[in-house]
Amino acid sequence: MTLENNTVKKLVIPDKFKPVIGASAFYLLMMAIFIFFAPSVFLNVGMFTAVFLSLPLYIIMGLSLVFVTVAGEIDLSFPSIVPLSGLAFATTLSATHMNFWLAFLASLATGIACGLLNGFLVTKLGFSSLITTLGVNFMLIGLTQVLNKGEVRQFTEFDESPIRRALVGSWGPIPSQMFWGLGLAVILGLIFNRHQFGIHVHIAGDNPEAGRAMGVNIERVKVLCFVLVGICCALTSTVAILLNSTYYSTMGEGYLLPVLAAVFVGGTPVTGGRGTIAGLVIGATTVVFINTGVIAVGLDGYYTQLGFGLVIILSLLGHRALSGRLTR
Repeated sequence: MTLENNTVKKLVIPDKFKPVIGASAFYLLMMAIFIFFAPSVFLNVGMFTAVFLSLPLYIIMGLSLVFVTVAGEIDLSFPSIVPLSGLAFATTLSATHMNFWLAFLASLATGIACGLLNGFLVTKLGFSSLITTLGVNFMLIGLTQVLNKGEVRQFTEFDESPIRRALVGSWGPIPSQMFWGLGLAVILGLIFNRHQFGIHVHIAGDNPEAGRAMGVNIERVKVLCFVLVGICCALTSTVAILLNSTYYSTMGEGYLLPVLAAVFVGGTPVTGGRGTIAGLVIGATTVVFINTGVIAVGLDGYYTQLGFGLVIILSLLGHRALSGRLTR
């Protein structure tokens, strides 16, 4: 026998697949544990229906955070942009006698304006994106409360609208918004991996100086990433209002930790330059199952905070092991 025949070839996994494999392995392990301890809950079709109702909201917000994080920045203001853009939607919807498209444009404009504000403060004034977006988050939460004055607005007359049925109805046992969320993931995934803008996003986070030398407008790329966050927050608020037929100014609360967990579980490190859209979808599925599962088994809601924190730490350790290198 020749030496070649005796040689055992190692299976080499391309680096770009490692985050997705890590996220998938973590999800399967989590589901195996959940099913072992509560099979009647986690093998119930109703559980998956409940997950699919809210999962698209986490996917939509998480998609935009992948872009901004890969570009080397962070955005912590998205939980406040959701209710503010939602307020614009609700106010316009009432003022125009249920004109969905004008209300949606108002929401979209509000989200874009918030993204431009973050982008300006970070790229033009040189402020830290972590501190800036955290400050903007508190500022916009306060602004929303002042403008709305704690009012809860209901839109039950919109329940039978064809637009509502199309966006948050159901196609068989699966909620419509699940298809829209996955469709947006496919579109942004193609942009992220195939389009010139996606390439520039990677360059902005990996080696911005080299990007500038090649003629890439790094500041413009980062501003557009912040704007994308605003757009996705507007989409999220619109879907959430249609889903519940209600607007309330605290609708963005509870998104910060699970959405960030979804991004990190999905294999997007805070160091920038690397990330994955497919991993984000898996990560979002993981955190929504944790959130829904904890409630379904009758545990206190505070356990979800513990779960999300553990998920973030474990995901960092898992991706470090898969990448075979330390990431500071």
